Amino acid sequence: MSFINVFIESTCGMSVENDKLVLKTAEKVVKYPMEDINCVLIDNSKINVSIYALNRLCESGATVLVCDGKHLPATVVLPFNSYYKKMNVLKEQFSLSKPKIKRLWQSIVRQKIKVQAECLEMNGKKEQAEYLYALSRSVLSGDSENVEARSASYYFKALFGKSFTREENHPINACLNYGYSIVRSLICRHLSARGFECSLGVFHKNQFNNFNLADDMIEPFRPIIDNYIFSLNKENLTLSPEIKRKLFSIVNLDVLSGGERHSLSNAVERQVESLLSVYSDKKEELVFPSLCKINMHEYE
Repeated sequence: MSFINVFIESTCGMSVENDKLVLKTAEKVVKYPMEDINCVLIDNSKINVSIYALNRLCESGATVLVCDGKHLPATVVLPFNSYYKKMNVLKEQFSLSKPKIKRLWQSIVRQKIKVQAECLEMNGKKEQAEYLYALSRSVLSGDSENVEARSASYYFKALFGKSFTREENHPINACLNYGYSIVRSLICRHLSARGFECSLGVFHKNQFNNFNLADDMIEPFRPIIDNYIFSLNKENLTLSPEIKRKLFSIVNLDVLSGGERHSLSNAVERQVESLLSVYSDKKEELVFPSLCKINMHEYE
């Protein structure tokens, strides 16, 4: 199982030698076994990357993210030809019935609100958590009453303060968006690797969004990211290089996946794998993530 996450800020050369990723600067050379690499985040436009290295990273199952001029993840390198039954998956996506789509979205929203409640409860906000637990049980098929929006409005104010909104220009929002983009990219990688058409979402239908399905799948993971950022939240919290490195490490965070302890990265993979089974009628529900105590996953 891959577990190494490589954050690259310094100018260097990136290549592959003897099935190892090689990062070479004027001062030193660092090597990582390809099979152990989970994610690579490139946050320097002057890095010299070989095409062979990008291809090998994709072939080995690593997620490769590239940051823009504002140092925010902007590009994810996705595999094009890795799943042998892509046409079957595409047919299943297009043939999914409306009732099943509504039930699937209902289950996603329920779990998202439930994990929001877990986040509040874990941070000593028991009364507010109870309200969200009750709200999660009221979600109807297709979330026809838009309980998700009501929950979000209540939840963020309960967690970050009554004056907080997701629309304002605030350091916490910058950190949230950074964390979300890391996990969203990871989801995109696993969806593409399993033959899904990422633009074809369950609930999200924006014609200008190539990753609607990833935006559906990330919903239950958002409160896990919120909880981690809340643990970092201090008076002077900013999206500094140090905080970025900590947020990148979120892919190794311990979460519960189907009641079992896994890394967040593995929980993403398990949820996407279960989506295949839901689409093919082998399973009724996704393998969802839940919160557990903040800890980085330990690999044997």
